[in-house]
Amino acid sequence: MNRTLPVLALSAALAVAACKKVEEPAPAPSTKASPPAAADASNTAAAASDGSQSSSSAPTTPEPTPQAPQLAMAYRLGLVLPADQVRPLMESHQEVCERAGPDQCQVLGADAKADGKDRVSAELTLRATPAWMRVFRTRAEADAKDLGGRIQDASTEGEDLSGSIVDTDAAQRARAAERARLTELMQRQTKSLDETLAVEQEITRVQTEMDQASSELAAMQGRIAMQTVSVAYTSAALAAPDGVTAPLAEASRGFMGNVVAVLAALVTLASFLLPVGLVAAPLVWWIGRLRKPRPALRNGQPIPPPA
Repeated sequence: MNRTLPVLALSAALAVAACKKVEEPAPAPSTKASPPAAADASNTAAAASDGSQSSSSAPTTPEPTPQAPQLAMAYRLGLVLPADQVRPLMESHQEVCERAGPDQCQVLGADAKADGKDRVSAELTLRATPAWMRVFRTRAEADAKDLGGRIQDASTEGEDLSGSIVDTDAAQRARAAERARLTELMQRQTKSLDETLAVEQEITRVQTEMDQASSELAAMQGRIAMQTVSVAYTSAALAAPDGVTAPLAEASRGFMGNVVAVLAALVTLASFLLPVGLVAAPLVWWIGRLRKPRPALRNGQPIPPPA
């Protein structure tokens, strides 16, 4: 009896302790809560850092790089030379171009004419690569000065073919797609000979347009790859004078020419009128005699007019 009571009391105490341990709530985490303002600030900073990271990591669209214009360049030079140097210099430049070879320079035209010893002119047209053209233009100007001449005029003209080339390429792609569709249509969906012939005609039309556009594109690319220059060689007697007294010099130089031109016009007019006069004068004289009244005759003698 005395031993049973302590055992029962110990068992009851252990059971109560176990129940209290089970019902006791779990301890709160030891992390200390931050104030609301600090939390908002940290959230704002985190959001800002996230935004900067996302904006820096986002791919940026590169700006389109402007393309250089595709220009077809054409130059013109006017050289004033002594009369005896006009044709030799033109032939010298022509020979330089021919020696360079057709892949560097091509002669498109050469012409020389003379109206007397002092009135001599020539013209040379070349097509060459840009590198060769730069050297030639510098050399032509130096040659004129070395021979005692001068540069009367120099001009540069460029035509931008970029838009035409882009449009032609786009049209070629559209025609190629159309030809592919027509070819597929002819192979799969044509059921009669008439339909097949109609589709073949359309394919031929598209192919003809493509060939024509290809030729135009090749011509434009050739104009870009090869530049042209026209060189006019003129003797001093034909060249326009320069300086303050240029109008007076031009008028005095043309004085004798104008006089001779008027005399030549009169001689030409006389050459037309002289044969006409030789034929017309006798005819007029004969018609006048026919219209002249004849005097009355009596006994074969003319009757005198009444007093």
